[in-house]
Amino acid sequence: MPPDLDPTELWLTLSAFLVCATIVGVMAWLERRPRHSLNPRLLPTTPILLVFGFIGLLALVHLLNLYGIHTGRGTGQ
Repeated sequence: MPPDLDPTELWLTLSAFLVCATIVGVMAWLERRPRHSLNPRLLPTTPILLVFGFIGLLALVHLLNLYGIHTGRGTGQ
């Protein structure tokens, strides 16, 4: 762990990633459940899955950047 890492930022980002991963998992499970009727679901699972998947991906990239792994464009050096 880098010495100049703020533990609060690490825990907030880690918790955001875990919450998003849990929501994506639950939404994927709801999507794959067999349907017993043709009534539409009250909860739109696909948009929620996409939004929280994107937020979780951003949190994962932020976690990698906190640990010193450079994920963006280089400076040409």
